[in-house]
Amino acid sequence: MPPRSSKQLGFEQAMSRLEEISSALNNPETGLEDTISLVEEGLKLVRSCRKLLDDAELRIKILENPQPEQPARKNEMPLNDEHDFTLL
Repeated sequence: MPPRSSKQLGFEQAMSRLEEISSALNNPETGLEDTISLVEEGLKLVRSCRKLLDDAELRIKILENPQPEQPARKNEMPLNDEHDFTLL
């Protein structure tokens, strides 16, 4: 399979391509230049996968621990039913 840009691949596709690269590298008929190209592509894919995993981990941490709402400024009233004023 020809090399693809790691930026265009999702995690699952990148992992699939890494498996293909691993198979090609284990093939004794793969030449030196092809081996070097495959290793370069594989390293790019590994970096891309690490970034995707790091980003996913950060998103999960944010979902698990959302930031508390910012307190109202000194001269602002909080917006809730207790302090709602209506005009008569």
